[in-house]
Amino acid sequence: MADTRNRWSVGAALVAMLLLPVAGGRASANDSTGFQGTGGIELTKTDAIEMRSEDLWIGLEEIRVSYVFRNVSDRPVETLVAFPLPDLDLSQGLTAPAWGFPKQADDFLDFRLWIDDRPVQPSLERRAVFQGRDVTVAVEAAGALGMTPWAPGAYDDYARKLDPAALARLREAGLIQTGEDDNNPQWTLRTRYFWTQIFPPGRDVRVRHVYRTFLGSALIDDVTKIDGREVVGRHVGEVDRKAAGGDRYCLDGAARRTLAAARAKQPSPAMPYGAAEIEYILTTARNWRGPIGRFHLTLDKGAPENILSLCWNGLTKTGPTTFESTIAGFVPDRDIRLLVFVRAKVP
Repeated sequence: MADTRNRWSVGAALVAMLLLPVAGGRASANDSTGFQGTGGIELTKTDAIEMRSEDLWIGLEEIRVSYVFRNVSDRPVETLVAFPLPDLDLSQGLTAPAWGFPKQADDFLDFRLWIDDRPVQPSLERRAVFQGRDVTVAVEAAGALGMTPWAPGAYDDYARKLDPAALARLREAGLIQTGEDDNNPQWTLRTRYFWTQIFPPGRDVRVRHVYRTFLGSALIDDVTKIDGREVVGRHVGEVDRKAAGGDRYCLDGAARRTLAAARAKQPSPAMPYGAAEIEYILTTARNWRGPIGRFHLTLDKGAPENILSLCWNGLTKTGPTTFESTIAGFVPDRDIRLLVFVRAKVP
């Protein structure tokens, strides 16, 4: 594992649960980008709800989060709780084989939720954004909001089912183009789950959710030049390296030497490692009372031969693949971003 200097870095793609008080009925919230650590739902801060604990488990296949909230006021608090899924820029030609998406048309992260150990089915909202404009009405009116990258040829197959006049209007507006991927949508799909939650006064409420990890990934070409950014691709746009502040994952000398040695032993063009980027957004979820009472983080790199690198202080190795950290009175001021070098399986 890389060194645990008290620094942070940047990665690719997961989001946190957010909390919104409701006064006099159901509240509204702005749309969230959620992806690449940008944006987030703009929520009203409340001093009535404390987050007593958060247990966060991040692995290559799954994210598991458990919260304990408490309403410290003397009356019930009704809130809107929202979970934004990562943005999907459909103009990038994303496909299921490339990124391992499940085939659900709505929920590509298989999001599951429990409140006080009881399963809850939240509401789902999907929106289409094109060049900074919300085009959901036009896309939905044409019957095209369900165009998602779940299988090769899916866009083309879906377009055949649309009314020809409606498809022509989408093309005229630049919302669908024909190119390398036929009938490729040009909008970004923004999806979020939300539900109304009542917090009784003076009682803990346990919230747990589980979902598939959304990975950025790339093959490593020249491991001797890995610096945590330059050779690691992102599947929905690049982030400027200079603006990001250089080394994004605190990749240390030992990790570099391990990668270089593996590359030297494996003949080209085979690559000894793939790189998986994971991001969990903490900074958008700071709208409760005070700090998080106890924050417990577990990272699982998946296999003993994999290499985990991130900028985080105080991680302790607790198993062949796991690293943990516990912080009392935690005030998140950065997001959790990590890089896992996954050892390729040689036939």
